[in-house]
Amino acid sequence: MKHFFSAKTKQSIYRIGFYLFLTCSILLFGCVLFLLVRGNYFAMWKQATSDAAYDYTKNASYVQRQTQFEMLPARDVDVVFAGDSITARFEWQEYFSSLTVVNRGIDSDVSEGLKNRLDSIIAEKPEKIFIMIGINDIRQKIPTEQTVRNYSEIIASLRQSLPACSIYIESVLPVNHATGIDNAQVRALNDQLRALAEKEGLTYIDIYSHMTSSDDDFLYTEDGVHPTGEGYRIWMDVLSDYL
Repeated sequence: MKHFFSAKTKQSIYRIGFYLFLTCSILLFGCVLFLLVRGNYFAMWKQATSDAAYDYTKNASYVQRQTQFEMLPARDVDVVFAGDSITARFEWQEYFSSLTVVNRGIDSDVSEGLKNRLDSIIAEKPEKIFIMIGINDIRQKIPTEQTVRNYSEIIASLRQSLPACSIYIESVLPVNHATGIDNAQVRALNDQLRALAEKEGLTYIDIYSHMTSSDDDFLYTEDGVHPTGEGYRIWMDVLSDYL
């Protein structure tokens, strides 16, 4: 016996299916929108695509982290790691458990942002400071000469306030080709940072060359920018000679 639905029943089924689809679509869109807003991606995208000069103070991560740094008690520490999200996303203290280590990385930070938050770093009175920042300068189309100038001012401020502290300039890490950033720009910045370190009598640490494939792609990453555990392990192996 042949079974079939009446025209009215079919319409009801179609209507229910449509409303279910619409509801799921709205919920999915809402979830995506929430994650984008929560992660500050709209603000970062707006700044990255704007012709206006990048304003690091509009970076929510900067405000969140820096206000935390300012409320923490000052103390004497062995090492400070300063930089952007590449620094922020590693558990430095757990890895170098025999040392007192402070993480002063902020997601999406640029060299100007670091230059203007040195007080919370100086307050820690570290014996050594390792600096890696600049990939977001490239992403935000900040001229290389401005980045290097910010580095020079960072070095001058640290030397004035912490004359006994050893300052290390780490190369900026490569990125994956899919990010849209040309690693030639990263290498050009690193060349300038190496020259600056030599001029200032500081130690320049090449991490970049340990991270790339034969076609100059970032080997140890999932998102194209931040290292995987293996990438951080290689980085730590390079740093072990200086800690």
